[in-house]
Amino acid sequence: MKRIEFDERAYAQRSQAGPCFICRMLAGDEEFRHEIVYRDEHHVVFLDRYPTLLGKLLVAPVQHREDVIGDFTGEESAELWQVVHRAGAALKQAVPTERIYLQSLGSRSGNSHVHIHVAALPPGVPYNRQQTAALLWQSAGLLEVPAEETARIAGQLTAALSSGAERHAGPPGEEPVPVLTERSSSVPPRHEEPVDVHLILRRDGAASPEVLLSRRAGQVYASGLVHLPSGHHDGPHEDAVQALIREAKEETGVDIDPADVRHAVTVHHRSPAGGARIGFFFEVRHWRGEPRIMEPAVCDAMGWYPLADLPSPLVAYCRAGLDAYRVGHRFAVHFQQPGDPIAFDPAADRLHPVPSTGAAPDAPDREVREFTEQAIGRVSAWTDASWARERSRVWHARGTEGGEWFVKVHRNARFHGREVEAYRTWVPALGPAAPRLVAADPGRRAIVISAVPGHSLHGAGHSPERQRRIFHRIGALAAAIHRSAPARPGDGPPVALEKLERHLAGARDHLAPGDEDYIRAMAKRAEQLSVLDLVPTHGDFQLRNLRWDEVTGSLYVIDFERAEPGSAVRDFVRLSDAWVGRPDLCEAVMAGYGRQLSETEEEHLAVHQVLDAVSGIQYGAANEDPELLERGRRTLARMRATHRP
Repeated sequence: MKRIEFDERAYAQRSQAGPCFICRMLAGDEEFRHEIVYRDEHHVVFLDRYPTLLGKLLVAPVQHREDVIGDFTGEESAELWQVVHRAGAALKQAVPTERIYLQSLGSRSGNSHVHIHVAALPPGVPYNRQQTAALLWQSAGLLEVPAEETARIAGQLTAALSSGAERHAGPPGEEPVPVLTERSSSVPPRHEEPVDVHLILRRDGAASPEVLLSRRAGQVYASGLVHLPSGHHDGPHEDAVQALIREAKEETGVDIDPADVRHAVTVHHRSPAGGARIGFFFEVRHWRGEPRIMEPAVCDAMGWYPLADLPSPLVAYCRAGLDAYRVGHRFAVHFQQPGDPIAFDPAADRLHPVPSTGAAPDAPDREVREFTEQAIGRVSAWTDASWARERSRVWHARGTEGGEWFVKVHRNARFHGREVEAYRTWVPALGPAAPRLVAADPGRRAIVISAVPGHSLHGAGHSPERQRRIFHRIGALAAAIHRSAPARPGDGPPVALEKLERHLAGARDHLAPGDEDYIRAMAKRAEQLSVLDLVPTHGDFQLRNLRWDEVTGSLYVIDFERAEPGSAVRDFVRLSDAWVGRPDLCEAVMAGYGRQLSETEEEHLAVHQVLDAVSGIQYGAANEDPELLERGRRTLARMRATHRP
């Protein structure tokens, strides 16, 4: 058999960038196919696809494990090496052998799945070509084995290993389960995954809750990265809580009472190399002793960190558990992909929390949550910010990496279209005085917008001087809205009257004597008014939708679902309620606006106020909103006293 050169550079690149070749082989991926000669529930033996010696074998655990010592109990290690021993004995029968060589290689950077090389040195090889020289591609070269010879060796090895297969007894009362081989059965072996425990030792910090984290060091997985104190569940002799208490004592020196252990979250994790495991994260707030480094060979730093500001680099698996814990989820899936970094990277965040029954009552439904997180990333907290009124659906969302947004689901497609159109056309001209649109979904009638600071002016208490300053800013903001796009001539009725009869029908039982006659007289007066130019209007310009930031003295406007082209006076209709009895506030608004309303605009404003009052009475009566009902009746009484048709 001849030897050929091996492209070691391409092999190294494939090993580092690609998936775990053993896991992919066991999954049936043809690209990673090897000749399997033996398989049982826990182990697999297969011919090396790149042999330097005839019949060279690899023996590996079926589960993805990366530390040939640390990832195995003594019993598991003994079972693995029993299979190695049987594989070596079978190889000696299949090919001429002077000595069996065994090696455990691999790296965290590539070929991380534990595998034992089993190679047969043939008789007569000169000493200087034995040992590592016989196993290295650089010195020995790749052996090109004919297909028929590979088939002969595989068949002989399979026969030898299968004949030695044992039958493993199941739990008492069950029939023994035969060990499976690749060729003896198509039934897959029962899958098992390791279990580990993670300690969230939590205390109250000066500004926020803090958790204890340590930095891994030495010859361990994820050396140099920060992680929670954690460890493996050692077996059926201990439960998960006992495992946590043992690991906490071994790593940090603290003593924990089982009664102080609280389940935080369970994470089903898969590493970038393909190995999966179940992690139980437990919160502990009471303990005895001061945490300290107990295992300096594998931990070189330990300290307290704010839960809301976790350090970097942090193991992605650990970060997934802490992020799910912060939000209050009890179960999460964190399946990393081949090539993902071990350290947390927001660009490769694989956390998928699974909501618990009755959890997160303030959060929107699943579809809205998914839409939101596609736009802004994972959300750490939801707060229902809806109005008390029916069908108001607004949430305040906080991101795990910082940042705040509002998520809104509109009651109908018309409101959704109006608000999205406003955000995409003239609202950007307002600059920082308005939120920005982050994402919109017409199917769900949902939007995500940036949050603006401050507090609503509705119900806020300020001194008269401060009120005048605020109302001056309100006038300036109204001017900015109306000038955000060029005005155009009006081309329809001066005031929309088509809804009047419907509104009167719903409001009639709540009107005072003479109200309906007054309303109809004002509607008739509207037909005689000249048409005003059309400008961008907010449509619901009132104190409830204005936010004042006390720190910076800045004013912000929100809620554009009623925005549409209209006369400028449209935006003073509901605002005018705020200056009733306060002419100084009206003067402040107009000073900020930059001009007084014309006589024609004043006439339009009066008609708009009357029609808006009727609309408010009708809506308040239909939706049991006493505030709107009373405001409409109060406006009608005021207009009848101050403005004649």
